[in-house]
Amino acid sequence: MVRMKASVIGAAALVGAFALPMAAKAQAIAVFGGGYGEACWRAAMASVLIHMDSATEEANWKRDAISTCDDALSGGVMGMQDRTYTLVNRGVLEMSRTNYKVAQDNFKSALKSMPKLAEAHVDLGSTMINMQEYEEGVTETRAGLDLKTKEPERAYFNLGIAYEYLGKLQEAYDSYKQAALINPKWNDPKEQMARFVVQPVNLAK
Repeated sequence: MVRMKASVIGAAALVGAFALPMAAKAQAIAVFGGGYGEACWRAAMASVLIHMDSATEEANWKRDAISTCDDALSGGVMGMQDRTYTLVNRGVLEMSRTNYKVAQDNFKSALKSMPKLAEAHVDLGSTMINMQEYEEGVTETRAGLDLKTKEPERAYFNLGIAYEYLGKLQEAYDSYKQAALINPKWNDPKEQMARFVVQPVNLAK
């Protein structure tokens, strides 16, 4: 009797760096209670989706949003948890401006306060992947998954990107597939999976 397994043998679009996924995804963390902290969180959430017709207008919007985060952090009235979450949200906004080094510093500062904050690990991993530090990105992303991040599909998507750049195509495909299984309504992982060439492999029982 023969068992069948899908095995990745190549990525159809690996003809140039431009064909690979563009950027790893970030995760904002909710801060409630009104004020600058909540405004910073809502801006970080919006930054993942926002696309204005004017690049200058979008840049100004993100600059103002980061200023809101700074106002929250300098206000002196936030508890440790909300301050840590705001650092993460500020980092997400900096990532949206491709200021990866600044974002990395924000995430590392958050982890100094809360070393087991899963989303900070995932976001730090995302930043490192975008900085082409793929092995370190995998390590941080895996840490976030181990700590039960609330959006594991984003973490797996990021792992797919990192593994693909590392040439680990089976791991990349499996990561995209896991992201698609967790969130079937999210099309990005499915689009990445479609670029791969997959063939069945016979496994003797």
